[in-house]
Amino acid sequence: MDISQVLIVAIVFFAIFGADFFKYRLRMKQLEAKIDSSDKMKLIDEVESLKHRLVVLERIVTDKGYEVSESINQLKD
Repeated sequence: MDISQVLIVAIVFFAIFGADFFKYRLRMKQLEAKIDSSDKMKLIDEVESLKHRLVVLERIVTDKGYEVSESINQLKD
């Protein structure tokens, strides 16, 4: 077999299977980006929820009535 024949077979093989491989890789990257975007939105929502809960807890802890109640509970123990 001549080197040019081997080269032609290699080029044809790459053209057939290489194109499919790159289409597959492109599709997988698109799906990964879609999943990452969805997960990112879920994480953003969760962080916002946690921020809100933290504000509520800070308000409770800094409330004067809470401090008095804690002082009374400590005296009881």
